[in-house]
Amino acid sequence: MSPPSESKVPATAPSSSAPASQASASQGPTGQAQPSQAQPSQAAGGALQVNTMPLGGSRVDVVARLPINAYWARPGQEINFDASSSEGVIGQYEWDLDGDGTYDTTTRSPILKHVYARPFEGVMILRVSNPLGSANILKTPVHVGTGPGPGGVRPVPPTNVKAEVVSADGTQVKVTWESNDPTADSWGVAVNGFPAGRAYKSARSVTVTDIQRDKDVLLQVFGITADGAVGDRAGTTLPAAK
Repeated sequence: MSPPSESKVPATAPSSSAPASQASASQGPTGQAQPSQAQPSQAAGGALQVNTMPLGGSRVDVVARLPINAYWARPGQEINFDASSSEGVIGQYEWDLDGDGTYDTTTRSPILKHVYARPFEGVMILRVSNPLGSANILKTPVHVGTGPGPGGVRPVPPTNVKAEVVSADGTQVKVTWESNDPTADSWGVAVNGFPAGRAYKSARSVTVTDIQRDKDVLLQVFGITADGAVGDRAGTTLPAAK
């Protein structure tokens, strides 16, 4: 989801006349299989033919990815960190929840749910790796509201929140709302209770992508003050796709 005007929240085959020579793999100094050229064979009166077999070719790099570039919540509100879109064959996910350089938990699952009991302003660091030694780190801002906004008032919930499917496959949904609240410096959008993105202060619509509609989907909007205080939510339910 990106900011508005409207925001938007993925050799040649051997001759049949000549017998094929066999390819082999030799052991290198590290014990890993190394490709070696096959021994040539020659049929009587035929041309010399050399066959080789390429080894490997599979991807060993990994890349950490999250669906949004920042998370917003209140103290005590659950945040769903979902790294399912990470790339490569990943063996483990390490999560540094407060960005202090020490990983607090390690999982094999790409999804971690966490509750910040107290206000927090910082980053969550995700490290993905595989047994071959490839690793990648992603740092994502986390904003957990620290208290009331200007004048001790949180943003009031927006009104007239609506959801409209705008793609043929039903996975893109336009969410609109109304508000004249001056304390809201930006707007957060949540999908099924989990923060999914943020829009500018002037925005009154966003397009949320990659919506899974096998069940009803709850779409909510909430105001966020300049100092990170989060207002109450208002939303609408989009029925499951038929």
